[in-house]
Amino acid sequence: MKKLIIGLILIWTGVNLSYSQNSTAEQEVINISKEKWQWMADKNVEKLARLFDDRSKFVHMSGTWNKDRELEIIKTGSIWYKQADVHDVVVEIFDNTAILWNRITLVAHVRGDDVSNEFTVTEIYKKGKEGWKLLDLTFSSVRDTHEIAAKVNPEKQIVELSKQKWQWMSDKNVAKLKNLFHENSVFVHMGGSWGKEQEINIIESGGIHYKNAEIHEVSANVIGDTAILLNRITLLAVVGGNEVTNPFMVTEVYKKENDEWKLASLSFTKLLN
Repeated sequence: MKKLIIGLILIWTGVNLSYSQNSTAEQEVINISKEKWQWMADKNVEKLARLFDDRSKFVHMSGTWNKDRELEIIKTGSIWYKQADVHDVVVEIFDNTAILWNRITLVAHVRGDDVSNEFTVTEIYKKGKEGWKLLDLTFSSVRDTHEIAAKVNPEKQIVELSKQKWQWMSDKNVAKLKNLFHENSVFVHMGGSWGKEQEINIIESGGIHYKNAEIHEVSANVIGDTAILLNRITLLAVVGGNEVTNPFMVTEVYKKENDEWKLASLSFTKLLN
């Protein structure tokens, strides 16, 4: 048991570190993008030259060109990016590559006139020895009602699914639970371990009635198509005709298959009072 607890702590520490690193990288890219808009407004071509990758591409309504031409346009004021009012930002990190989408209102000075346009700007960055470099900047003209699709938060999905699961167990809703439980799922209780079919039968017959799970703390981390959720609960259950209340740390492991999360493991660890 001691080795198991230490193992879980090490896994959880590693998962949290990975999640923290991703969050830090996202914020770095957001900050760089904001600085970039200011440098473009200030015509600070020195800083932009360091940010733009030598093979970077810039896609505008009037055409597509490379780093040298973009810097020349900014320096001469052919296009002066006077102000970018950023409304929404979404970032996704894929290893050392970041894709950022921002919905902006851009006020630019073009051919002697100030013009204002709504854009969704796609920015692609790659991290190397010298830090993040901009590989691509693409302007897509949009309506002012356009919204960037909200980033899906898988951790939040898992937390909500876990809460629903406790309610379905309380309601003895075996139809929902059968769909949620993986065919090879395992359930670890104080009285033993068993598979999906026995757990469903126990819930349906009332062998164990999970009347109420009071959740005190919950945390979830997603690694690829696997999710690990820990929740500290006080469980009120009816067992053998008697109501019992116990504090548990419940470990839930989910696996994503065909875009659906399936519960692969549910383990109860009784806590000391």
